[in-house]
Amino acid sequence: MSILSDLSNDAAALAEQVAPRVVAVEGANDRISSGFIWRTVLVVTAEEAHDGEDELTLHLGNGATSKATLAGRDPSTDVALLRAETPELGDWAAADAVKPASFALVAGRGEDSAIATLTSVGEVGPAWRSMRGGRIDANIVLALRLSARTEGAAVVAPDGKLIGMAVSSPRRRALVIPASTIARAVATLNEKGYVPRGWLGVMLHPVGSGSGAIVLGIEDGSPATAAGLLVGDVITTWEGDAIGSVGSIAQRLGGSAVGSKVKLGVSRGGNAHDVEVTLGERPRG
Repeated sequence: MSILSDLSNDAAALAEQVAPRVVAVEGANDRISSGFIWRTVLVVTAEEAHDGEDELTLHLGNGATSKATLAGRDPSTDVALLRAETPELGDWAAADAVKPASFALVAGRGEDSAIATLTSVGEVGPAWRSMRGGRIDANIVLALRLSARTEGAAVVAPDGKLIGMAVSSPRRRALVIPASTIARAVATLNEKGYVPRGWLGVMLHPVGSGSGAIVLGIEDGSPATAAGLLVGDVITTWEGDAIGSVGSIAQRLGGSAVGSKVKLGVSRGGNAHDVEVTLGERPRG
C-alpha cells in the first residue's frame, strides 16, 4: 500500500504545484473550459471550446477573476491565445518526449476549484495534419475521456514540465496538442493575431474513384493563375503523392505552406503535365 500512497501523494503535490498556472475560461451562457498561463499576460485554451467569442472571463488560481480578450485563434491546431492580467510567470518548460504508459496529469480548473486527473499516455505516434491543415508534432492519446471543463487543460509530466494541451478529437478521444506545436501557434498569434493559410486559388471538385480533383474555377491574381493552371485541369499528384480527394489538398495548405514551391501533377486533355506553383497567403476577410 505504501507505493499507492506515495503515488497518490506525489500526484496531489504535482497538482498543487501547477495549480497557479491553470485557469477556468468562462464564456457565454456560463460555459466553462480550462486553459493555462503560457507566460505572463498570455493564456492558452482550446479554440473549439469558445468558438467565435472575443471576450472571456478567467478564473485564476488565487481566486481572482480577470477579463480576457482574444489575441488570435488557430483552428488548424485548436489553439486560442488570450490576453489578460495574470500572475507573473515565465515560459512553461516543455517536457521531454513521452512514451506509451507514461504517467501524465491533466490539470484544469472549474469556476470554484482546480481539476486534476492522473492518467497515462495510451499512444504516441508521429506528426500528423489536422483536418484543417495544421501540423501537430506528435499523435499523443491519453487513456481517459475529457469533460467539457477539461477541454484546454494542461497535460503535465511527472517532473512538472508541460506535455501540451488536452483536446477532444471528433471521435471523443483525448488528444494532446504538443507544447512545441502550441509554441509555434503562440508566436504567430502573438505577432499577427492570426495564423496564415496557404493559398492556391482554385475551386475544386472530386473526380470519381478518388483519382484527383478537377479545377472548376480559378481566382484572378492567384498562385494558380500565375502557374498557368486552367479550368478543366485535373490535379492528380502533389509533390509526387497521389491526390485522392479535395480535402487532401486543403490539408496541405497550412501556414507552413505559404511561400513554398509545389510540383503538381496535372492531367490536361488526357495528357500528363507537371506544374510548379508558389503558394501564397490566403486573403483574409
